[in-house]
Amino acid sequence: ALPRSFFSSSRSGRNGRRTAAELDARKTADRGARAMVKLGQPGGDAPTAPKEDAAFGAFAALERERTFASANDPIRSVLQHSKSHPRMLESNATSHVWPLGALAELLDNAQDQECGATEVHVDVVNVAPGVPAITVQDDGVGMARANLHCMLSFGFSSKEHVVGNVGRFGIGFKSGSMRLANDALILTRREGQASVALLSTTFLNAIDADDILIPMFTWKVDESGGSGRRSYIADEPSNTTEWEENMAVIEEYTFLKSEAAVLEELDKIDTKTGTRIVLFNLKQPSEFDFEHDQSDIRMRGIEDDVETARMSSRRPVYQQHRPGQQMTLDVPEDYSLRAYIEVLYLRPTVTFTLRGEKIVPRSAIERLAVEYYQFDAYTPKGVPEERASPIIVHCGYAEVKSKHCGFHIYNKNRLIRMYQRYGSQLQANAMMKDMLGVVEADCLEPTHNKQAFNTTDIAYTKCQRHIEQCMNDYYFGVQKIRLAGLGSGNKRRHPAKQKAAKNNAKKKSASKKERSQRATSFGSDDDTDEEPWEENDDPKGGLNAKRNTTARAKARVDPFPRLLRKLMRNKNSWAFNEPVDAEYWGVPDYYERISTPMDFGTIATQLDNGDYRTEGSAHGPLKFVTDVRQVFYNAWTYNQPGHQVYGFAQDLARIFETDLAKIVGENDEWGLLVGNTMSMAGPAPEPERRKSAPDGGGGGGGGG
Repeated sequence: ALPRSFFSSSRSGRNGRRTAAELDARKTADRGARAMVKLGQPGGDAPTAPKEDAAFGAFAALERERTFASANDPIRSVLQHSKSHPRMLESNATSHVWPLGALAELLDNAQDQECGATEVHVDVVNVAPGVPAITVQDDGVGMARANLHCMLSFGFSSKEHVVGNVGRFGIGFKSGSMRLANDALILTRREGQASVALLSTTFLNAIDADDILIPMFTWKVDESGGSGRRSYIADEPSNTTEWEENMAVIEEYTFLKSEAAVLEELDKIDTKTGTRIVLFNLKQPSEFDFEHDQSDIRMRGIEDDVETARMSSRRPVYQQHRPGQQMTLDVPEDYSLRAYIEVLYLRPTVTFTLRGEKIVPRSAIERLAVEYYQFDAYTPKGVPEERASPIIVHCGYAEVKSKHCGFHIYNKNRLIRMYQRYGSQLQANAMMKDMLGVVEADCLEPTHNKQAFNTTDIAYTKCQRHIEQCMNDYYFGVQKIRLAGLGSGNKRRHPAKQKAAKNNAKKKSASKKERSQRATSFGSDDDTDEEPWEENDDPKGGLNAKRNTTARAKARVDPFPRLLRKLMRNKNSWAFNEPVDAEYWGVPDYYERISTPMDFGTIATQLDNGDYRTEGSAHGPLKFVTDVRQVFYNAWTYNQPGHQVYGFAQDLARIFETDLAKIVGENDEWGLLVGNTMSMAGPAPEPERRKSAPDGGGGGGGGG
């Protein structure tokens, strides 16, 4: 191996003094110094030191003066070289908190258009018995020696603002690979040339280096021989001694113990050109589970002890934090690499294979199969010209009901945020809790780890405001399958839908008499003059009584949707807007004690399906009223007086019974007021009574 004194750089001469023995050691090692490539000087081998300073080699102290290749600039001949300490690799890797996000950095390089890849294979191999390593291999055009050196250097990126490329900072490979492993071996082959380089913190720490050194080899590839066999001819370093000294590093600090083994690993690139990356000496303790699913790479649980680990119904929970999301919600993309890659790119350009099995992409847009709607493109003002591009918002619902909601936000085809919630999705209610969306936002600026956005950027603020506006327009004006759109007429519809509705209204030729008859019938489509809610027995009689009755009847058209919507919008309704999650709330005996579970969300679904609509019959209204009261009775049965949920049920029961009494009036011919829950609800709290005193009523106002 190379002499340790050579790699120790200037540590022994902190005061600028070097002993004769140290100088002799450095003179002896100078041959190998010229053979090693220094990270941070792309475009070939490191420049050769001046002859008068040869004793200190290519890795002398920072105070040494260097003569650069571009000596035509007189200033550069006296500039100092700024080193990158090996600790830079570790500190740079800390930007990745989530290991799967670090692994995705390696996939991004293959996805970029200059790579030219059509297939990417991710696999797990054993470099020694019981010692796993992760490999990423593509069939792209490969890299020349200079390109490989740039990839291993910091900040050398030509991808910024290139259409279709997500890379920008030139640190993705270094931060991602060093987050997962201590060592990374890169093998690449292009037409006529093949190169191998080692980025190893194990090697750098062992020699106590104060600069980042990279052993790198290049061969000329001759494929003119018969039977398709390739021959490799050593090219760089050209000096045999230098080649052997570099190879000694590979043999000592990797799992390849000879040049023949290196070439055998290089031949595992089974296409004419391509790149293979091997991450070995994975970080310990291991964060990955390679055994649970042989076709996947999964995250381990937070704790190995199953009894004390935080569990969902199927597995230990390992979940990224997202505002508004339940901590027990199962999000496969958080712990399964296969599930994550399926949605990683909005429109994949390559085919991914994980551990020998092809990955079938799941289009985030195609998932919005129910009530899908795409909003017009919006380009925020004040964005730099190089990032000026439109924001496109897609909204909809999934065919299979789940507790997932929020938006997948893509930047340059790459997923940055998953299930990001906005607006009402962050509040304790049931509104928009199953709405899904996709945002294409190429104008936003991702953070270094590509897992978040720069929230201080004006473009992000405008994008967030635009998304929330689209959510409201969609929920209250576009979609028709949720309760929000019922009973609101055209007032809250999306402008495009509102215009279409107005045009359709002009084409209708129903007479005033027919419209009046429909308005006076509740829950019925028949054209009769009956008023099932109230008879014309006003003691004042005459024309005024008829006018008052008609006005009240029109005001009572379909009151149930408005009444239910008022309950669900109440700040205390969050506990009743969806079925009780017994596991999440820690009440495993809930469904044993409650034989007839009911919630406002289920009632809203039944209302959407027309289950409470009957013709000239009390069955539908009675069923609606009974179901709402069942919600309150369940809360009072399971919880004790004084409990928060018990009090919430009392508050909502007072609102419901008060508004129902106003709707029904004095003539309750269908018996909707029978079984009134006001006795259980009790009197309104003192502040509530004072607030409602001018109206002379209890808590709660009129019907929606």
